[in-house]
Amino acid sequence: MTDVPMEATATAGRLREEFDRSFAAPFAVTGIDVEPILAVRLKGDLYGLRVGEIDGVVRAAPIVPIRADSPGLLGLAGYRGSILPVYDLGALLSYEEAREAPRWLFVCGKGDPIALAVHEFAGHVTVPATAFHAPHGSPRRHVERFARIGEAVGAIVSVPSIVRGIQEGT
Repeated sequence: MTDVPMEATATAGRLREEFDRSFAAPFAVTGIDVEPILAVRLKGDLYGLRVGEIDGVVRAAPIVPIRADSPGLLGLAGYRGSILPVYDLGALLSYEEAREAPRWLFVCGKGDPIALAVHEFAGHVTVPATAFHAPHGSPRRHVERFARIGEAVGAIVSVPSIVRGIQEGT
């Protein structure tokens, strides 16, 4: 078993508390419609996941590899007393599968949950509704729109589209 550095444990705890608070705290009434987004980086590119489409964010548990034909399937991991299939989010968005173990798991899919694995969690941000834009041309699969996330523009991933694609085997 690998010892987790104290700094990583503190960071994980801080991010977990921030994530939990985002669900507990009511939205501030500012006169501007906003949406909470979880920002991640895939191979240096910025992506956003809607908080309402994610059921949990946890530090990646050990993943047991399995043989399967499902694209992006890394293996199985334990989560709150159950076993979840873990998929590489980057691979599902047409990036080359990462070689190193992921650092974060985003749990999603109410009835039959799965985990989306990422290496870099960039944080929780609140994005004004006016910052969202429809994609031009042909965006990556599962990308529904783009938004200004902090100082950069990122693609907003449709988690329900990913879950449907996995369930349908497409």
